Amino acid sequence: MAVVDIPIDDLGLDVVFAGTQKGFGLPAGLTVFTVSERGMERARQVPHRGNYFDFLDYEKYHQRNQTPATPAIPLLFALDQRLTDIEATGKESWFARQLEMAERTRRWAREYFALLPRSGYESVSLTAVKNTRNISVDALNKELGKRGMTLSNGYGKLKEKAFRIGHMGDIGLDDLDVLLRAIEEILGL
Repeated sequence: MAVVDIPIDDLGLDVVFAGTQKGFGLPAGLTVFTVSERGMERARQVPHRGNYFDFLDYEKYHQRNQTPATPAIPLLFALDQRLTDIEATGKESWFARQLEMAERTRRWAREYFALLPRSGYESVSLTAVKNTRNISVDALNKELGKRGMTLSNGYGKLKEKAFRIGHMGDIGLDDLDVLLRAIEEILGL
C-alpha cells in the first residue's frame, strides 16, 4: 500500500489490507485497511463477522474517533508521521523512489545472479534473487550481520536456492547501495 499506488476504486477493490511493517517501514503490530461501500453493504449481510474483520464495528468506533480495542498508540503516531513524510515528498515521488530502488536491485541481481520471478512478475517491495552462484546465503547473512545488515533467505524448498532483498519503506537509495556493495565485497564479485 505504501510501495505502489493502488487505484482501489479503478480496480473495483472492496477490501485492501496492509501491514505497516512493510512498505510504511514501521515496527510490526499495526494493520491498515480500506473498505468500499459495496464491502460495507456485504458486511451488513454477514451475521457472524468475527472480531478482527467486523467492518461495521470499526465503522461505529470510527464515527466516535475511537478504536474497538486499545490501539498501539506509538505505532499510530509513527504512521501519522510516515504519512506526513509521504505527503511532504509527494505521492508520485515516493512511489517513484520505491520503483527506482526495485529497478536498481533488479539490475544488480541480473548482473551477478538472476531474478527468481519471470519477467513481469517482479515485486516493487523486494527483489527475489535466484542463487545461480550457489553461495551460502546463511554465511553471507552472518557476514552482513557483522556490518549491521541482513537479507532474507528463501523459504522452504527455496532456502539457499534464492534470497530476497527488501527495498521498501524508508530505506534510501544510499542504504541500498551500501548493502549491494557489501554483498559484492563479501562474495568477491
